[in-house]
Amino acid sequence: MQKQEILTKLAKYVRLTWDRSLTESTGGNMSVRIGDKVYITPTFFVKHFFTINDFVILNLNGEKIEGKLDPSSEYRMHIRIYNERDDVKSIFHAHPKWATIYSITHKKIPTRILPETIFMLGEIEYIPYCMPGTDEFADAFTEGLKKGRNAFMLFNHGITTCGESIEWAFSRLETFETCCYVSAMAGMFNQEPNQISEKEANKFLKKLGMK
Repeated sequence: MQKQEILTKLAKYVRLTWDRSLTESTGGNMSVRIGDKVYITPTFFVKHFFTINDFVILNLNGEKIEGKLDPSSEYRMHIRIYNERDDVKSIFHAHPKWATIYSITHKKIPTRILPETIFMLGEIEYIPYCMPGTDEFADAFTEGLKKGRNAFMLFNHGITTCGESIEWAFSRLETFETCCYVSAMAGMFNQEPNQISEKEANKFLKKLGMK
């Protein structure tokens, strides 16, 4: 796929994130890696209005090399993830409402509630609060990335997902939010979600060739 096609696709998914209420106002940031360049959304930008002309281009040292706007203040997180994991090609960070409830309550999320959440999310990495946009915040991802995690709960902040494509990164974001929503709704009925057993989950992953 050519660069223009990739960027056009990401621009559509950036708008989709906002349109599906997976982030609010100017919140969230998304990127794609193409070769040795990172194309990231700008800071303080309402995603509903995002176009292909609004990308900011960084090198893998986090230095701006092109773009009319400033990059997201959380560009360090994106750079750290790309440098740590060659397999990651796209990153989505956002503040979905139901996931953010879990973020501020520091409650662990049951991910074995549906087959889709098992193979889309895997194990979630939980990251204690760090000031957004700092090197400390970016460093906090390192351990989870080394363990192969693709979904991160950021306490008192939001969530970050990554993947080998734009589709995977976005789909993990939306699946993360769905997982939080149905789990929280079960709690409203005074019912803890019944999880699929670890044995059955592993059997399912094996069938998909993921074990």
